[in-house]
Amino acid sequence: MITKVDAPESFTTLRLRGDRVDGADAAFFEAMFSDPRVYATLGGARDAANVASLVAAKVREWDHHGFGTWVLRPASGSAPLGWVGLKPTNVGGPGGTELLYAIAADHWGFGYATEAASTVVGIGDKPLGIDELVAFALTTNIGSRRVMEHVGFGYERDIEHAGLPHALYRRRCPDG
Repeated sequence: MITKVDAPESFTTLRLRGDRVDGADAAFFEAMFSDPRVYATLGGARDAANVASLVAAKVREWDHHGFGTWVLRPASGSAPLGWVGLKPTNVGGPGGTELLYAIAADHWGFGYATEAASTVVGIGDKPLGIDELVAFALTTNIGSRRVMEHVGFGYERDIEHAGLPHALYRRRCPDG
């Protein structure tokens, strides 16, 4: 008998706290998608209605899959600075799971994405038991590609996603 295991709804690292996304996070997502430095890497700007739909979908992912997106805050603060998560995807092959992350531009360069992504990769390995993860970024997004490499992903190939050139990375669970 296989027992479904859900991801923890929150986690902490040395410097960060991740909490399961909820509807109250919509204002933060709107701010992220209105910053041209950030939305240039996330497929463009989104209006309030589009962001509300995105956040609602992220909440449903938790209910449906038992994992999803966590909003990141400093361990000793309350203002969000990014997000990290796991999401079902067919990019890179059917039935895959994507590692996703985004950090507010004012917080780039401090290692937050790597710190959070490393923790979530560990959650994907155990307790979730996901055999492999994929991640992808625009081919020009060197910072995001470095995060993938730092948390154990290897470059696989260039792909087209959303009509733009992306680099696809993959990571297999060490136990898988």
